[in-house]
Amino acid sequence: MSRYWPAPPISFHPPIRFDRFVPATHKTSGRIVLAKEFDSELGNGGKVYMNVGANQGVKVGDYFRAVRNYEADLHDAVDSLSFKASISEDTQKKNAAIEPNMFTKTGGPVIRVRDFPRRAVGEIVILETTATTSTGMIVFAMEDIHVGDGVELDDITTTTASN
Repeated sequence: MSRYWPAPPISFHPPIRFDRFVPATHKTSGRIVLAKEFDSELGNGGKVYMNVGANQGVKVGDYFRAVRNYEADLHDAVDSLSFKASISEDTQKKNAAIEPNMFTKTGGPVIRVRDFPRRAVGEIVILETTATTSTGMIVFAMEDIHVGDGVELDDITTTTASN
């Protein structure tokens, strides 16, 4: 279906206050399921498609926060390197183990990545919605945003933008 009329303007605002470790608000949430041109890593200006839509109350101009937990970093070849770096001093008797298994136990402190707080990686404004999906544009990214990252309605920026 082609569009013969211009899309309504969207009230855009620069990032007002971006809290990287904001706790979950349990508002409307979903996932980034696809990106324009099948990209898997995106930055500012990137278009994303999410699995939340008008049926969940999403409307054009809403802002969503893209979030990721640290467990996702364990499965990425580059991001997991920081977990493999030496984190102990030579004077410690037993080294710490990150997510130890049968072969990597050290007898020292155990660090469980799933206990780390989730982190916000960017902000997305909704450009278009259908009943079950929405299209958004990344307006702020602290780091690359991946297909599969979670999204959560950001009430702070939505209410601030409408004032």
